[in-house]
Amino acid sequence: MPVLKSDANVDLYTIDTGSTRTVSDWPGGINLVPANQVDGRVVTYFNVVGRSGSSSAPEFIEYRPFHLSVNGFEISGSNKLPQPKATFSNMDGSFTDLNIDFDDLVGFKLIRIRTYAKFLKSVDGVNQASYNGNAHFHPDVWYFNRKMEETNHFCVYELASVFDVEGIRFPKRRMYSNYCPFVYKGPDCRSQSNRSECPKTLAACRERFPDSDLRFGGFPTAN
Repeated sequence: MPVLKSDANVDLYTIDTGSTRTVSDWPGGINLVPANQVDGRVVTYFNVVGRSGSSSAPEFIEYRPFHLSVNGFEISGSNKLPQPKATFSNMDGSFTDLNIDFDDLVGFKLIRIRTYAKFLKSVDGVNQASYNGNAHFHPDVWYFNRKMEETNHFCVYELASVFDVEGIRFPKRRMYSNYCPFVYKGPDCRSQSNRSECPKTLAACRERFPDSDLRFGGFPTAN
C-alpha cells in the first residue's frame, strides 16, 4: 500500500454533543476522517479538544475513514456568516439511526481539526517519526442546524456558526445572563490566557480577552 504524501491535507472530524444539547444516551464522540484523504486507512492524532478541557481525557483519538465531504467554510463578501454543508455516506444506515435517535443531530457540534499527513501520530497502527501534536490549525466548531436531505446513500446537513443566532434553535441551548457554558480554553472559548481557571462570568471573560472580541457564551441581555 502506498505511503501517504507527507504534505497532504488531512481534515479530522468529530461529531459530539455541545453546549446546545444535553443527551444522556449519547455513546460518545464519532471520529471520522475523509477516506479519500488517507487512502481508506485508520489514523490517530493528539486529542486537541479533549486534552484542553481535561488532562484526564485520552491523549490520542482514532479516526476511522469514512465517505464524507464538508464545504462552504469560506466567508462571502457580504459578511454573512457561512453555512457549510456536510455530506455523510448513509449506505449502512448509520446516519438514519442517528437522525431517529437524536432529532436529526440538530444542536450537535462538528469539530474540524486540520493538519498534514506527516504530523499524524499513526497510520493503520504504524507510528510516524514526524508526528507533531501541535502542528495543526485552530479547531473549527460548527453546529448541526438542520437536515437538508436523507437518502439510502447519503445524508446532507446544514451547519451553523456558534455565533449565528439564527442557527441555534431554542430551547436547544439554555440562556444564561452572566454564565458562560463553554469549556474554558475549549473550541468554543479559544482563550489563550495563562490563567488556569475561569469563573465563567462576563467580567472574567473580559479579563481574558482584553484586546480581542469576547467569546462569551452567555446572553447578557437575557435578564
